[in-house]
Amino acid sequence: IKRAITEIMQAKKPVIYAGGGAIASNAEEELIQLNEILDVPVTNTLMGLGAYPGSDQQFLGMLGMHGFYEANMAMHHADVILAVGVRFDDRVTNTVSKFCPGAKIIHIDIDPASIAKIVPVDVPIVGPVDTILAELDKQVVLQTEGSDRALPDPDSLNEWWTQINSWREAH
Repeated sequence: IKRAITEIMQAKKPVIYAGGGAIASNAEEELIQLNEILDVPVTNTLMGLGAYPGSDQQFLGMLGMHGFYEANMAMHHADVILAVGVRFDDRVTNTVSKFCPGAKIIHIDIDPASIAKIVPVDVPIVGPVDTILAELDKQVVLQTEGSDRALPDPDSLNEWWTQINSWREAH
């Protein structure tokens, strides 16, 4: 979890990628709380739809073959991906060797056999998604309390949102 927070703190183009594991773990509240602090783009798999409010401005829509352009572009150009209860389905990854080439991947999953099964992972975290997200929430709050430091860097995040919004407008 500490390694994950370090990666998130250093991110310039982060994305939260939530799947069916977030739904199965009833981790919607923890996911929303975490992103209230981080303020980063969120995308879902088909099985993860509903894990994050579709009406929220930070929601990019569904990812993958049948997903939204801005969600796919954000994932492809991300530097850190927080993968929450996902299996990296082929309808999301397509050609695995070309999937998110510049991103460090933090993968949270209850099933250790799913971690790095399809896509190489930089920070594996095995456990119930709701419990892990609650601990991430707690640790991020501790990291930011009494600090001027936002997670991630607000200027970089602003540039990232500008890019994402240009994809939204174009498509």
